[in-house]
Order: sequence, then C-alpha cells, then structure tokens
Amino acid sequence: MSIENENGNFAKPMLGDVFSNPFKMPDEYKGKTTKNGGLTNFAPRQWTEKEIEWVNMLKEKGFNTKQIAECIDRDVTQVSIKIKRLGKKSMTYNQGHFEEKFAVNYDFVKEIKPNSVLDVFAGFSSVYHKLNCKNVISNDKNEKSNTEYHLDALDFICQMYIDKRKFDLVDLDPFGSAYDCFDLAIKMAKKGLVITLGELGHKRFKRIDFVRRYYGIETLEDFTTDNLVNHIIKIGERNKKTLIPIYVKDWRNIARVYFKIEQLKITEQWDVKLKTDVI
Repeated sequence: MSIENENGNFAKPMLGDVFSNPFKMPDEYKGKTTKNGGLTNFAPRQWTEKEIEWVNMLKEKGFNTKQIAECIDRDVTQVSIKIKRLGKKSMTYNQGHFEEKFAVNYDFVKEIKPNSVLDVFAGFSSVYHKLNCKNVISNDKNEKSNTEYHLDALDFICQMYIDKRKFDLVDLDPFGSAYDCFDLAIKMAKKGLVITLGELGHKRFKRIDFVRRYYGIETLEDFTTDNLVNHIIKIGERNKKTLIPIYVKDWRNIARVYFKIEQLKITEQWDVKLKTDVI
C-alpha cells in the first residue's frame, strides 16, 4: 500500500487496511508524561530506550523529521532536538565501527583487486576513492553528496543495467534494506559484491513482516544473518553465479557481507549422464 500522499503526509487507510500508518510506534513504548512548566505548547514526555530505537529505525528507512514526529506522536520540535542530540552522542560510539568497516573494505579490495567499482549508496563520498580504486562510479540520493549521480538507488542501478554496464565490484550500503537492488547488482558484479543488511534492525522490535515477504522467514529464531546470506546466495545461483562469503561482519542491528563471485559450475547434467551410462 502507499504510505505517503503527494504532500508528504501518511495516506488514509485503503479498504482492507487495518492502520493508516504501519510505522506508528506502539503506545507501550511511550514514556511518562510530565507536567508542563509553561515554556512549551506541548506536554513533555520522557524518552524511553524503545522510543529512541524506533526513531533510529525510521531514520534508517529515510523518514524525515515531520514523518517521525507523526509516527511517535510527538511535536516536530521535540523530535528535531532529540535527533540532533542523538547524532552528537553517536559519533564517538560509531567511530570504532567506521574504522573496522574501512579496514575490512581495504582487505576485500586487496583480495579481489577490482578495476571498476559501482558504489550505489556512497554517502557523502565513495570510500573507494580513499582506497585508490580505479573507475569508481558513485551514487547517493542526497544532492549535496560528492558523487557522480544523485538518484534513487533502484533507479540508478536500473539505469546502469540498461546501459549494459559491468563492474568488478558492486557495493550496496543502505540505511535499511537494499533487497530490490540485489538481483541487478549480482547481474552486473563480476568479481565481488558487498551488501549491508540493514533489515536486521527489524529484529530488535520483533518484527518479521519484511523478512517474511522477502526472505520467507517465519520466526524470530530463523531471523539470522546466516539465513539472509543463504537467501542471497540462492539469488546468485539463479544468475549462474556462486557467491562466496569472504567476510561477514555483525554490528549493532546490521551486518555487512563481502562476497567473492565465481561462475556457477552446474554438474547435474553430467551426473544424470553418468547414471544413464551405468544403466
């Protein structure tokens, strides 16, 4: 169903829909409301850890401040201030993660030695320039980013495929899931594929609706990095490619998987022939 209307607000429910906003935060995540001291027009409400996690999840999905405020039933000003504070607080926490991620990127580039790179979710600037890779084509939807393209990721990767481009390495590093890009990324990648699995963030809220639809996962127990990786390997097989996980890194609420690519060797027809010869 369509979540937003053309004004950027959440659409009213269509026939058969249970809720008008499927990303509405559960009421039990809300903190206690305190007395208004007269300095604001709204009743102050304590922030809970669950509420902060919900905000971070919505940010990863690309929601803006106004949309997040609607989802968690808060004033836009409250949400804006909180997001800024969370951003400052997380800089030190995330530094170790960024350093390890850069180090693993370096090791993987050294492993497959790409002569061309497609960086679909590059952020402000592609890390592969810092790794001295040749022929890097980068994209980020943010027009302030220092990238060659500023397109929606799926539109961008579709355009590259229509142009019949091939790359030694394709990197998908989204906020959230890049599932819709998997098939074309595998088709275009020749030596390596890197995928960040942001969908693991749903697990902290015990939500499996997304992975049920896309990965066929029915229980929280089966909602694991290994099962997501095995599903991607099967997509590779459909494209006659063998995806070999070289590095699998699990961080808080995400994982990043580095696949080496080889052509799939199909031997089943030879097995059938040998059995026939024996008979």
